[in-house]
Amino acid sequence: MTTTTVEQDIQPANIITNLIDLIAAPKQALQRVGLRNTRSWVFPALLCLLGGFLYLWITLDEQIALATRQAEIRLSTLPPEQVEAARPMLERLTRPGFMLGSGTVSMAVGLVAGWILALGILYFGTAIASGPIKAGSLWSALVWTWTPFALRSFLQAAWAAVNNAMVRYPGLSYFVASGDVAADQRNPLYLAASQVDLFALWHLVLVYLLLRVLGRLGGFGAFILTLLYAGISVGARLLPVLVGSALSPAG
Repeated sequence: MTTTTVEQDIQPANIITNLIDLIAAPKQALQRVGLRNTRSWVFPALLCLLGGFLYLWITLDEQIALATRQAEIRLSTLPPEQVEAARPMLERLTRPGFMLGSGTVSMAVGLVAGWILALGILYFGTAIASGPIKAGSLWSALVWTWTPFALRSFLQAAWAAVNNAMVRYPGLSYFVASGDVAADQRNPLYLAASQVDLFALWHLVLVYLLLRVLGRLGGFGAFILTLLYAGISVGARLLPVLVGSALSPAG
């Protein structure tokens, strides 16, 4: 059965149906959003932005304290005169309005960069393994696979609102944490462990299914490409920390 025939057999659905089916019938949902509802990616994208913004807003005071602590660690490596010159800028950068705005922009840029990186990995991976796939179809389904991360952000925001505190040990980071949150943010092992949770696993399962239904890959090929994608994605998240550590005078 050709892709065109399959596409004709699939009926479009509303975003709520797609969201429910992403849990109940993920193969059908990914096929539908990739072949018929190709503009529906805006919905999960907005969910990701809203969830991340909500968590940032609720935990803003702690985020400011954490950013200040991280800046103090960096300033501790500088001569006293440079520290005094840098303090006014530090105060401006840690104002609530600036932190909320810059945090939102950084989150949005990070999301788009993550989607583009994933698109490149999966597009060229499927092109090599089984033939080209429509970039628009892949993009739509790919953004939908970020839905678990959006739900994670909403749950973390709810937890933070109830406990009046940010999530200190996301994922498996508790097992490698030192207790100093600011120092842990510079530890690649901590950051890698913080990415490992049920939501990340759910995301990888969706990526695997996407490769099966849209990329037309066999089970083994889809599994290998999913592992490759996961490894590159984690590496990309750790790269800024690794570069910063290499360039740090204290490192």
